[in-house]
Amino acid sequence: MSKKNILILDCGTKNFGVGGKINHRLSDLAMKVLTKLGHSVQITFVDSAWEIPEEVDKIKKADVIIVQTPGWWMSPPWTFKKYEDQVFVQPGICGTDGRHEETPEDGYGTGGILKDKKYMLSSTWNAPKTAFDRKGDFFEGQGIDGVFLPVHKAFQFLGMKPMPSFMCNDVIKNPDPKKDDKRWEEHLKKYFS
Repeated sequence: MSKKNILILDCGTKNFGVGGKINHRLSDLAMKVLTKLGHSVQITFVDSAWEIPEEVDKIKKADVIIVQTPGWWMSPPWTFKKYEDQVFVQPGICGTDGRHEETPEDGYGTGGILKDKKYMLSSTWNAPKTAFDRKGDFFEGQGIDGVFLPVHKAFQFLGMKPMPSFMCNDVIKNPDPKKDDKRWEEHLKKYFS
């Protein structure tokens, strides 16, 4: 793979004074691995102060955006939604909804202007993988991409194309950070080498 500009949106967020460490660790590991592979990497911590114009510039320059997020109440934390609501709507990021006056029922979601960019979702959950993949379990066999469908659709509305998602499971109740780090490194090397 040729050299890419990669933006990591680190959604590790404190809640009631705790949280964020696992996602910060995975973002840091991604930066190290991707930099070693020859890519240019920036990280935005969405739970910190950031400026809309700077984030617009980062997205415009990025070839790939990686969202590193915890799963909170079945979605990324509210800080990521704030980022989407304030940054994704900016000129140069958001196009149109894709519909035309002649056919207002057709083409919704096809007006994105970031068609040369890709995105990857990487998430951490205190739920076993079986809760996502097994029929009859909590997420009804929808898998991580089914659970994160609204996040996928937000990026696709911008015109971006998905890369395979990554997930760490049982990060609180049955953690195995060494195994998770190894799998994440392998995932990154597979799709960015």
